Amino acid sequence: MEVEFRVMTGHLSRVDPEIEPAIDKLTSAFWPFGRRKRARKKLEEKQNHLLDRYGIEKHSNPDFTVLKVTGVETEEEAREVIDSFKEDLEQLYRDELDFDPSPIKIVMKIS
Repeated sequence: MEVEFRVMTGHLSRVDPEIEPAIDKLTSAFWPFGRRKRARKKLEEKQNHLLDRYGIEKHSNPDFTVLKVTGVETEEEAREVIDSFKEDLEQLYRDELDFDPSPIKIVMKIS
């Protein structure tokens, strides 16, 4: 079974609200050129590692991000995977960026 979830906040997108803290934590102020781009790349690498670990596919466009959970048998099982992923993503922000992340809202996509 395949279940889609929509990220209702900017997380995991080009306008990720955690990019500003990532700039200071994941790049060096001694080399200011391209800090935003480098920070975005490092943050995306860490996010993609989590997505891979949970077997979640990410599909983004300029308006929103969809997370697709595959290999589950029920929608409840898919929700458990997304909830665990969300908790780990929030923990990543706490550990790597040393701050509490802005709220991440992920809802089941109704087609």
